[in-house]
Order: sequence, then structure tokens, then C-alpha cells
Amino acid sequence: MTYILKVGKTPVSDLGDVVDSLGPDAKEALVTTAEMLEARGEARGEARGEVLGRADTLLEFLDFRFGPLPENTEGMVREAASEQLKQWTARAKTAATLDEVFA
Repeated sequence: MTYILKVGKTPVSDLGDVVDSLGPDAKEALVTTAEMLEARGEARGEARGEVLGRADTLLEFLDFRFGPLPENTEGMVREAASEQLKQWTARAKTAATLDEVFA
């Protein structure tokens, strides 16, 4: 079931008859697998949203502290991983220059 849901292109709703013919254990496996995959997707979306929010906040803070940012700064910040954004944010609190933030 996991393989069918991960790799296949058949919607879960179209698998009902097949699953019903396999019995209640198959139906439970399908529901459990679908819920698991949905939860993973939600977790990824939430994590990505958190990173985007952190990047936006850092860019606003840097602009406030150091004035208009160089063109490449926004792209660099938006492409950064969460841990890198955390490091830059911590440095931005005390850095005297923009270069010190990204050092």
C-alpha cells in the first residue's frame, strides 16, 4: 500500500474497491499509510513556511539596521537553510556591519 500511494498516480479514492476486496486489514493499512503521507507533507510545508518567515524577518531586520541591502543579499538569505538563518540572525543582533553578519 505504501508503495502504491508513494509511487503510483492512482488517487486514494480510486483504490476503494480493490482495498475492500482485500479485507479490513488492507483498508486499515491504506488509511494509515495515507494519513502518514499526509502528515509528512504537512510537516514539510510547515517547515518550509517557517524558513520563509525566518528569512523575511531577517531581511527586514537587516534593512532596518544597515539600510538598503545589496542585490545579492536577498537571494542568499532566501536560499539559506534554517540553521544558517539562525546563525545570521544571532550575528545581526550585535554586528556593526552587514559583512559581520555574513562572515
